[in-house]
Amino acid sequence: MKPLRHIALAVMLPGLLAVGCAKPSAPGPSDTGEATVAPKPAAAAPPKEVTVRVLDYEGIRMLVESQRGKVVVVDYWATDCPPCLKEFPGLVDLDRQYADQGVVCVSVSLDYIGLPNKPAADYIPQVKPFLEKFGATFDNVLAGDDVDTMLEKLKLGSPPAVYVYAQDGTLAKRFDNSSVSSEEDAFTYADVESLVVELLAANHR
Repeated sequence: MKPLRHIALAVMLPGLLAVGCAKPSAPGPSDTGEATVAPKPAAAAPPKEVTVRVLDYEGIRMLVESQRGKVVVVDYWATDCPPCLKEFPGLVDLDRQYADQGVVCVSVSLDYIGLPNKPAADYIPQVKPFLEKFGATFDNVLAGDDVDTMLEKLKLGSPPAVYVYAQDGTLAKRFDNSSVSSEEDAFTYADVESLVVELLAANHR
């Protein structure tokens, strides 16, 4: 007859071996007493909208003046002007590349022709789709003065034209095609960009 001590060990041994071979589990929330909170995904910034507002010649002048201290690029264009439509994407590229360096881009549509029964605001649906196509999320203006009045006040023959203002508010240069004899001589946004870079560099000397 086996001693009671040996019987007890024989009964307990399998249980002890099972406990010793078990792989310890990683502590869960209930083990540490802390609740696990999943991190919230970062909220994406809402995309900028393309907007168009009506300003007359004086309102445009005040808009440019309000940005004193920055380089301001104002593009005068119209939807019925093929050269305007061709060069306009250059303004969008300029804004994307230099907006965070102190450059403000403004587009001014000269689509309003001054019909008495069709105010300037009625031309926004004609202008806005083109601006949305290229993602022009900067200041977009539809001139509240008719095109003839605007051209007279600007002393400009026809669009396209780009006015670049220095940080002190003075007109640094006007780019237009009034004196060119061929399309090859027309200004490009590479010309505009060179001046913008020059003005930015001068401000950091």
